[in-house]
Amino acid sequence: MKLTLEELNKTIMEMRTKGFLTEALKLADQGLLVALESENYAYVLDLYYQKILVHHSLGDTLSMVSLMHDYEAICQKYGSSKDLMHYHLIMSLIYDLVGIREKTVEMTKKSIDYAQELQDSIMLVRCHNNLCYLEVEKGCTKEALQAGLLARTYNQSLSKTMPDLAKLHDIRINNNLADVYILEGDFKTGKALLDSTLSSDIIHQHKREKVAVLFGYGFLYEKQQKLEEAVPYYKKAVELAKSYGDKPTTKKVMRLLLDVLYQLNWRDEIFDVQREYIDLTEKMSVANLLQQVMNLEFKRQKEKLEKKAHYDPLTGVLNRHFLDHELHEWLNIAEMTQSYVCITVLDIDHFKLFNDMHGHLFGDMALQLLAKGLKNFLHKEDVKIIRYGGDEFILCIKHQQKDYIKTLVNNTHAYLLTLKLEQEHQSYPLKVSMGACVNDQQNYQYKELFERADSCLYEAKDKGRASYVLCELS
Repeated sequence: MKLTLEELNKTIMEMRTKGFLTEALKLADQGLLVALESENYAYVLDLYYQKILVHHSLGDTLSMVSLMHDYEAICQKYGSSKDLMHYHLIMSLIYDLVGIREKTVEMTKKSIDYAQELQDSIMLVRCHNNLCYLEVEKGCTKEALQAGLLARTYNQSLSKTMPDLAKLHDIRINNNLADVYILEGDFKTGKALLDSTLSSDIIHQHKREKVAVLFGYGFLYEKQQKLEEAVPYYKKAVELAKSYGDKPTTKKVMRLLLDVLYQLNWRDEIFDVQREYIDLTEKMSVANLLQQVMNLEFKRQKEKLEKKAHYDPLTGVLNRHFLDHELHEWLNIAEMTQSYVCITVLDIDHFKLFNDMHGHLFGDMALQLLAKGLKNFLHKEDVKIIRYGGDEFILCIKHQQKDYIKTLVNNTHAYLLTLKLEQEHQSYPLKVSMGACVNDQQNYQYKELFERADSCLYEAKDKGRASYVLCELS
């Protein structure tokens, strides 16, 4: 029996949770082909996310970076808030692997913002635990402890619905909190957390996490100046990381092992480990990896500048640049493919009262809520959303079926009427009027379509507002 994309996505996550990474990767590849072929971009993005996380667990940073170009492009075009949350998490992992700490923290905090907005328990656990790790790396034990304990609190809630995943998160949280307590000099608590992790019945299925606990023991004994006891744990961590090809982690632990060997003055072992460390550094081509990440960052900055020119800064939707410079080509493509097009004009009823009664900042919040609602509801559709000016927005809709467009206009208006602005314990429903004009597969002149849609908008206002009117060219 063939799995649906939803079942496939769930199965891959379960495989990752149980440590079946190679199998999960193969299944993700198969699912991605099906999702791309059927243009199901919601699952395309989910499967890209799963695939990149598997490569992270395998320590394959180059594969992570190589997938990011396509993943980012699809995410920008079709992504929801959930996908942007995932995207920022992955970028935080990549920046961490190449040692760009400032960007790692920035991306992690953006992920947390999205996770809090969406109340995504899994991501709240993961992101706060990542933040704990980052604060440990900076030596900020107070902030690390706060983030780690917060991750643990969220994980306790998660354990009620997803016990297997919560058990894996427990291991990761304990590993990071152990480092915090060790840095604070509370070796007893640190060791108790590491002992708890090592005795877990799932630790042997998760090599990356087992490397972390072995590293933790090495770190524990090093901080207690029990250097000879630290060496075997660092060595075991190195060998295990090497066994599944995790070069960044292998290199990190080898560097710490070398520090301990130098303190012990074990010359023979220093020579062997140092030679292996140099060989590994050369094989990793760190400069090449860093260059790829920086190219990715350059691309993002370039797109940011382009977005400033083409997008409205307040609402994040397209500005009039699209109508002036790109709409003509958009309509030409629609005509060549014999698609129906619909121009829709909409605005907020009595918007001036929002500003007069509550201030311009409140009005801005209303515009942002409307734009966000349009983006979330229409993100899977072939629609351009433009802020025309003030509280007026234009939708340029394209589809092969006229009835589909008519239904979409109806459903979009119904959805917008559910939006509410919350402030100071009061709720303010958005009232939106819309006018729409669908063409006849012959007339693709924007001016006529817009004028008819604008007339429909005024007709909707005359009908009592909070309604829509749609007309068809014939």
